[in-house]
Amino acid sequence: MNDIKDTPSQTYLVDEMALPRKIDTTRVFEWLSKGWADVKELKRVSTFYAALFLMLGLLISFGFYVMELPYLILPALSGFLLVGPAIAVGFYEGSLRCQRGEPFALTHALLGFQRNTYSIMAIGIAQVFLFMVWIRLSFTLFAIAFPGVMPEAEPIMERMFSQEGIDFALMIVGLGAVFASIIFFTGSFSLPMMIDRKTVLIPAMLTSAYAVVINFKAMVLWAGLIVLIMFLGLITGVGLILAFPLIGHATWHAYCDVIGQKR
Repeated sequence: MNDIKDTPSQTYLVDEMALPRKIDTTRVFEWLSKGWADVKELKRVSTFYAALFLMLGLLISFGFYVMELPYLILPALSGFLLVGPAIAVGFYEGSLRCQRGEPFALTHALLGFQRNTYSIMAIGIAQVFLFMVWIRLSFTLFAIAFPGVMPEAEPIMERMFSQEGIDFALMIVGLGAVFASIIFFTGSFSLPMMIDRKTVLIPAMLTSAYAVVINFKAMVLWAGLIVLIMFLGLITGVGLILAFPLIGHATWHAYCDVIGQKR
């Protein structure tokens, strides 16, 4: 098991919040190192847990294909990443148990939300709401970029490399960047806080956003590494089974480093 000794940060405003630390950018690579150590220690459970959600993504894609709604596949899968932080609760539970030398089984990962059920449910609902807004705005941008065109696979493919197709790609990337930024600022540390400190939704999100702001350079590097790891996992296919656990476990260690565990 990992021998990690994190000193909790100073309590801020209320007991369930904390004053984040300012850290050096090099610490980001330590998060990955510790996350990888947890992946190796907990690989049987973590990889299977990741595989369950990857299968869910494939089922969503297959369902839209069967219903002859292929144009929904890409927005749905990209929006599926918006709820990724809630899925990572199982990895946080694994890293916490690994630190304490406690056993970790699939049931522990699936029921990790029970440490703070209502708060984690609240952030899950918020992320689902963002997902729905993302889908709606994606269709709105499509209607703006392709006026009078039905959102079906054939006309989309025909116009993919046209000027309107390029405009649509730029708009959807810009919109995705806005949504990703919201999730990154408010979600980088909020869920680990909910598990460790029993923090409720708003204090957790505010603390997370403040922690990102005061460690902006390190967090930009961390965001870039997340994108790179996910991209490498995506192009290799099965690599996502390792990419998800690595990011999830490393995020727990990021929380321990920046916020500090509450003893």
